[in-house]
Amino acid sequence: MNVINSRNAGAIALKGALQYINDLPQNVLEQLASPKASPYYGFVDVDISGVPSFTMFSNNDDFVAQAYFWRGMDAYEGTSLKLWTALARRSASIFDIGAYSGVYSLAASKASPKSKIYAIEALDRVYSRLLINKAANSAANINCFNFAVSDCDSEIDLLIYSGQDILVSGSSTVPEACARAPHESKRVRSITLDSFIESNAISGVGLMKIDAEGAEHLIMKGARNVISTHLPDIICELLPAAKTDDIIVFFNSLGYKYYKISESSMKLVQHMSPPVSVDPPDYNTFISVKNGGELMSLLPGLEVIELN
Repeated sequence: MNVINSRNAGAIALKGALQYINDLPQNVLEQLASPKASPYYGFVDVDISGVPSFTMFSNNDDFVAQAYFWRGMDAYEGTSLKLWTALARRSASIFDIGAYSGVYSLAASKASPKSKIYAIEALDRVYSRLLINKAANSAANINCFNFAVSDCDSEIDLLIYSGQDILVSGSSTVPEACARAPHESKRVRSITLDSFIESNAISGVGLMKIDAEGAEHLIMKGARNVISTHLPDIICELLPAAKTDDIIVFFNSLGYKYYKISESSMKLVQHMSPPVSVDPPDYNTFISVKNGGELMSLLPGLEVIELN
């Protein structure tokens, strides 16, 4: 414990010093504030504009919690989470698919305590951290589930690309999602969103987040009924491995629009088709039937650039 306290003290001291340093190159700052150079173990305060603060645990292994530790308010996917929480307040049932350690679920829970949130994470050791963060925040309206969401009700292989000392965020059920060889593979239960919602009699699905490392098209294929029935707003990554042709035909038939989310400028830019997630930090796409005026009325300060 003394060793951990000593390391944490070093990280906290460096964090305090960095706020007064303005002329260091970005790559040097990133190296100083890296888990290897400046480890931090424990709970981190998470502050998102317009939402009551909450906490997340990191064993020096959670890149989301680390972002908030080092950079403070709105440090992680700032525009996406502001939009997400604004939409959460209008949604009875919310799905966080690929929940990781739970920042989106926790933010929705704080923004809309009366909503029911379904946080789904396929990898068991990441799921365990999700449960810790739910308990730490007494988030009773978050329901956590440990399975994969796909286009079939069966079992599938989950490919894991990092060792157990890292809280893995890049696991995928799609082999072509990553060029490198997986560290390991686990057989996991797979359920379609349509069958899960039907079997649990879930209604009022207004909002979804999908982060599935190239398997987004499979999740959407297994959610055609709920999407066509409820027309939920969707924040998702679409990696190059995701096959988007069928997605485009399906969403176009329902009147959906595609917006690229700028995390640094509070801006949504409409595209004719879903943009691929390749340019950090702007990985997320917003898929919605709402027009620009509706979106800007929901979130003050948001700019929406629509196609002519």
